[in-house]
Amino acid sequence: MSFEDFCSINNIVISIKENMGTNIRGFCYFDGLYFNVILNNRFDRFQLQETTVHEVIHVMKNHFSCNTEDILSVEREVDSLTKVMKLVFV
Repeated sequence: MSFEDFCSINNIVISIKENMGTNIRGFCYFDGLYFNVILNNRFDRFQLQETTVHEVIHVMKNHFSCNTEDILSVEREVDSLTKVMKLVFV
């Protein structure tokens, strides 16, 4: 299965946006129908790939229903999963 197929099956739409500054590499949100992954075009393709993986993990773990006080633990969880994926797939 291609990444594009995976995204289509899971209602994930990936977009690259301009003029986001340099503090945000990307973010994701659910609009009620699609999971939107927004990437910042100010970063190189390697960083965009890492950011895509990071944001798709948020989607797959359904982090949209977590409380604001859980943000740090959610980010640690995603970072941990990203590190494992790098070890497995590189």
